[in-house]
Amino acid sequence: MSKQTHLGLAAKPLTANPLPRFANDWISAWLQLDGGTGLLHIGAGPREWILEPLDPTALSAAVDPGTQIEGQFNPDLKIALIPGSHLVAGSSFFRLRA
Repeated sequence: MSKQTHLGLAAKPLTANPLPRFANDWISAWLQLDGGTGLLHIGAGPREWILEPLDPTALSAAVDPGTQIEGQFNPDLKIALIPGSHLVAGSSFFRLRA
């Protein structure tokens, strides 16, 4: 007998998620790419981070240097989410490092 949910559908097996998403992990933030240094400045409330993108070419395709945009940031995973940037950069997620 197969496992079933209350809707009568077969339950999907659990898979490991390498990038877990919990409600408190992602915060709304402003993001600004420094064209001179290539570093991404991120701010949310009183906190600010200055991080280096792992793929500066993709990030510069998504963000015009010197322009401040709204996005999401996960400080624990050091990943920025820029909605809609997949259209110009191939992805909306950008890995960063300190």
